[in-house]
Amino acid sequence: MRAHLLCLPCTVRAAYDIAAKATTDEESQRKVVAETLKWLTESPDLLGTSPAALHTYVFRLAQKTTGNRDPFEQLKRVSNEVAIRVIPVLERKCNQREFKEAFRLAALGTICGNTIDFEVEGHRLSMDDLESSLVTCMSGDLAADDTTKLMNVLSASRKVLYLLDNAGEIVFDKFFIKVISENYPVKVWAAVKDGPILNDATMEDATTVGLEEVAEVITTGSDHIGLKIDECSEEFLTHVHNSDIMIAKGQGHYESMTEVEHLLPKPIAYILRAKCISVAETLGVPHHGNVVKVVT
Repeated sequence: MRAHLLCLPCTVRAAYDIAAKATTDEESQRKVVAETLKWLTESPDLLGTSPAALHTYVFRLAQKTTGNRDPFEQLKRVSNEVAIRVIPVLERKCNQREFKEAFRLAALGTICGNTIDFEVEGHRLSMDDLESSLVTCMSGDLAADDTTKLMNVLSASRKVLYLLDNAGEIVFDKFFIKVISENYPVKVWAAVKDGPILNDATMEDATTVGLEEVAEVITTGSDHIGLKIDECSEEFLTHVHNSDIMIAKGQGHYESMTEVEHLLPKPIAYILRAKCISVAETLGVPHHGNVVKVVT
C-alpha cells in the first residue's frame, strides 16, 4: 500500500505524540516536529513509500533527538497486563462454540487486541477504558471474513510464520496460535520486532506473556514497522522462505507487505482492524472494520 496525502498530516501528528511520550522537554519535542516537517517538505517521493516507513522514520528521529529508546515502554507493560486479565473472557466464549465459530471468534479476538494502537489518525484509545472496550469488541463481527479460506490453507500447511504486531495484542495472538496448533498439523514460528518501535511487541513482551509456550519465538532482525525485507535478518528470511503460510497482524504489515507480495509467493493472511480511512478504502471495508483477508 502506497502512502496517501492523508498520511502526511498523520505523520506530523505522530511525530508530536511520539516526542511527547519520549520527553517532557518542549525544545526536544519541537525539534522532532520541525525535522519531520522539513523531511516531509523536502522529500518529493514520499507518496511512493508505505505509511509504515513514514512512521518508522519519525520514531527513529524521536529516539535520536530525545535519547529515549523506548517511549512506549510503560504503555506496552500496561497493555500486556490488561490483555492478560481479559483473555479468559475470550477463552470461555470459544469453549462454548463449535470449532468453526470458535476459530472465527479467536481470530476476531486477535483483532480486538489490534485495537491497542496509539499512532493512527482517527483512532483514539483510552487506557482507562481498554478492558471494557476489548470485551465489547468480542461481540462484534468481521467486515471481511476469509476465516474459512484460512482454515483450508492451514489444513494443507506444516509451517506457519506468524508476524506479531502490538504488545497486549500478543496475548490474544497467543490464544489464537494455541487454537491453530491444537487443531492443525502445523508448527508455528512467531516473530516479534528486534527492538522498540511504537508499541510493537519485542522479545521482552513475548517473554512477559509466555508466548514461547505455544510457538517458537524469533525476531525479524529489524525494528521497522511492518515488514521491510531489506532490513530483516538472514535467519528470519529463511523462515519466510520455508513457511507454508504467513499470518500478518496489524495495519503496518498490511501497508508494507502488499507492496512486496510478489516476493512472497505463498498464502498471506492479513488480520487487522482498519483503523485508518485509507487502509479501509483499499480493503473495501468500513472505517474501523474487522478484517481477515487471505491472499493466495
